[in-house]
Amino acid sequence: MERAAFEIERRVQGPEHQDTLISMNAIVAILSREGRYREAEKLARDVVGIQRRSLGPEHPDTLASLDTLYNVLVGEGRYAEAEKSWQQLREVQRRVFGPEDVQTAVSTYNLACVVAREGKRDEALSLLREVIDHGIPPSLDLGIENDSDLQSLHGDPRFDAVVAHAKERAAAAAKKQ
Repeated sequence: MERAAFEIERRVQGPEHQDTLISMNAIVAILSREGRYREAEKLARDVVGIQRRSLGPEHPDTLASLDTLYNVLVGEGRYAEAEKSWQQLREVQRRVFGPEDVQTAVSTYNLACVVAREGKRDEALSLLREVIDHGIPPSLDLGIENDSDLQSLHGDPRFDAVVAHAKERAAAAAKKQ
């Protein structure tokens, strides 16, 4: 159904229309969930290419689509490439949005997850602390403990301390509401 909607949007509104690009990203997500990473990667790269041309390389939608592409790379097991790409994306986001921005925090979290998968515990823990202190929504703080990407950190007392800090932050944010 998503492909049918995409074809209609592309035909009626054009390949660079925002609705068309949203549908393309939805298809990328579906393909990724189905494990069809090669197809997802090609489509994600198409989206990024269109957005770079039509919106610019530093537009929030372009940067969000890059994040989606790098998640596909992780699905393909291309951790080193995803890590390098997220590091570059994170630097652009810090410059464009600032270190406290949610998009910057999400990319930093994704970077922490990929370096944890690579066995870089110290770097992953440092990035997680940064994420908790700078911009990640409290609802995401509560998911850190159960994130399978961070499995390699389980049993490390430093990870337990990060999880406790995340829970404290989430509880403090809930009290403010």
